[in-house]
Amino acid sequence: MVRLRMKAMGRRHRPFFRICAMDSRTGRDARPIEELGYYDPMCPNETTQTMINVSRARYWLSVGAQPSHKVQVLLNKKGVKKPLPGEPWQVAEPAPAAPAAAAPQAEPAS
Repeated sequence: MVRLRMKAMGRRHRPFFRICAMDSRTGRDARPIEELGYYDPMCPNETTQTMINVSRARYWLSVGAQPSHKVQVLLNKKGVKKPLPGEPWQVAEPAPAAPAAAAPQAEPAS
């Protein structure tokens, strides 16, 4: 069975975790099937503390992967839910913002 769980990466007194899709029989730090993002509990900014590839996480949930308790909490914070039957797992990417028009540069006075 595939599980979505965390892989410990940091050092002493500086934890850092990668969120991975892994076989449930492998060890905590074994080679993952796919890395989906990261979780940095020491980051003071809540918005950059967790990064998850939402489309891939929804894919793994749609094919039956089970998240660990902590990964489920992180997915809930990001609003990631298992897609309903028949619903596509891909998340529409936001359209890129149009670049701002270049302001004309003033010529130096002579």
